[in-house]
Amino acid sequence: MNSSKFILVFVWLLLIVSKGSAQDVAAVIDGFNELTGPAYSVSNKKKVLIIEGFREGEQVKVDKVDVFDLDIETLKYSETDQSVSIKCYSELDGCVASTLTRERNKKSYKNRIVFGISDNQSGEEVLNRLRYLLTKMTETY
Repeated sequence: MNSSKFILVFVWLLLIVSKGSAQDVAAVIDGFNELTGPAYSVSNKKKVLIIEGFREGEQVKVDKVDVFDLDIETLKYSETDQSVSIKCYSELDGCVASTLTRERNKKSYKNRIVFGISDNQSGEEVLNRLRYLLTKMTETY
């Protein structure tokens, strides 16, 4: 096999592997959305995590964050607050772009993302699934 054919085959294999990983991320997101129910809808555009928050079926906010800006070591479940949160790296001021859709698209920047936990959800399971999702995204993109 000459070198140009080898390079072509290598690039083709690389594309197949990367597409498989993106599909894996989509499957993990689907599982996370099933777990969080109607309160949140998570999606991604490559390495940007998009979190839509809903209240009574109406969208109330959209958060967007580059997953590489989140400090996975700060991922925690608070039983007191009934929430799972993760902070931005400390040197980043406001890595989460948050848009409140009910307030005419008022935009602000936050230092963390938060998922509220309802009574019928396991905070630990949301925490573990979010950790897995973020890990999968950082490995893929």
